[in-house]
Amino acid sequence: MHEAWLPQLRCPVTGRGYDLDPTRATPGEITEGFLVAREGREVRPILAGVALLPRDLPAHHKAHGEVYERMPVADSRMARFVLGRNGHRLHDRVPFDEVIARYGDLVPSGTWPDPPEPAPEDAQLAALLAELDGSWKRALDVGCGVGRGVFVLLEHAERVLGVDRSVARVRRARNVAVTRADFYLPAPPDLDLKQVPIELSRLARRGADFAVADPDALPLADGCVDLIVLRRRDGAGVLPGPSLHRALRVLAADGLLVFEGEGDRPWPGWEHAGRVGRFGAWRRT
Repeated sequence: MHEAWLPQLRCPVTGRGYDLDPTRATPGEITEGFLVAREGREVRPILAGVALLPRDLPAHHKAHGEVYERMPVADSRMARFVLGRNGHRLHDRVPFDEVIARYGDLVPSGTWPDPPEPAPEDAQLAALLAELDGSWKRALDVGCGVGRGVFVLLEHAERVLGVDRSVARVRRARNVAVTRADFYLPAPPDLDLKQVPIELSRLARRGADFAVADPDALPLADGCVDLIVLRRRDGAGVLPGPSLHRALRVLAADGLLVFEGEGDRPWPGWEHAGRVGRFGAWRRT
């Protein structure tokens, strides 16, 4: 996680800011460390570059423990903090079909005879943002999944934070953002290959960050982002009902809300700014 987000982070329990106790970092980038709330005893880790900010951290670790056992841990304190809390439920895995659907269009020409088209949600979001023709400083993707929407947003924003309740999906997204080596997808059964490469150079990746967080307890300061994409689902299923109301707290007064939903119902105090497919854009009046 880039240090630029640290002043904007807030504890999802106390609402207070954090002090950072880094255990592995380079200039500007925190790979591992502890976020210590300035009030109470709330501590949240940054692990493999991902801030882990769910409201109920012990329950989260028990549900996703098998994922954390696969993540690299450098500091012994971090190993005790994370691995000592883990459970062993195995439900949080990312199906290969999901990754192929979101990144298969990046397979080089000629490698895959009939590669997938861009996923509709990514193509529609890209078209809407192009139509709005704006430029934003900080954007937030709530329900980012495996992260393709974050890279779409980076075509129009300086920094984008993607949040999701699924640590497996957030970890996959983070790997796409930071890898400097070749990146491969599982090949479809009809190819005589086990893997096919994708062209990461076609993605805008600079400025991408990710966090594990609850959509109805976003760990961010009031009014700190000027564009929010709020999806209907994340890796854990349908987003809770309060997510929209809670997301508006972190949106700047003149910010833009992109909401995934059917139709364009009138919202008091909001102006409809555009729609492409399942995504509608709204501004406060």
